Amino acid sequence: MTRYPRTPSDKVPAAHNALRILTLLSSRNVPVSAVSIAAALDLPRSTVYHLLAVLIENGFAVHLSEERKYGLGISAFELSSSYARQAPLSRLGAPILASLVDTIGESAHLAVLHGSDVVYVIEERAKFRPALVTEVGVRLPAHLTASGRAIMSAMPPAQVRALYPAGSAFVTRNDRLATVSS
Repeated sequence: MTRYPRTPSDKVPAAHNALRILTLLSSRNVPVSAVSIAAALDLPRSTVYHLLAVLIENGFAVHLSEERKYGLGISAFELSSSYARQAPLSRLGAPILASLVDTIGESAHLAVLHGSDVVYVIEERAKFRPALVTEVGVRLPAHLTASGRAIMSAMPPAQVRALYPAGSAFVTRNDRLATVSS
């Protein structure tokens, strides 16, 4: 019998699946039904209901009974706010970004690469300039953003190929295949 090394998520599947539910809820703009969660994550509905009950009990999810849907709870907000307060990248990057905005007179943001996505971490708005399209905490496919393309342009080609090994790795936007020029 072949034995495969266990990953941490294999050892604690309930924690892994609860985090998957939170990730799914955070990726949606509207509350989601338990049936949709179960289908999207390929989990049994009973498991989803049990995990949602624990998340609700701890304030990480809320049940909107009239709609029969679930959304993020206040504890999820508190957790993300704590990251913003504690994040060393934000503390170190904010003064540099503020100086850049003062120097060039344009709004700017700092994004980090997370897998093949960028996550916007800091935003600094210049006076009398239009608002930026994105906001802090937004996650977008890196190849669809100027920030992501700038980050990838500084990466070794092999690392970019690892993120995008084939054309199918690129997400679509507006029902068209998004392309990145080489």
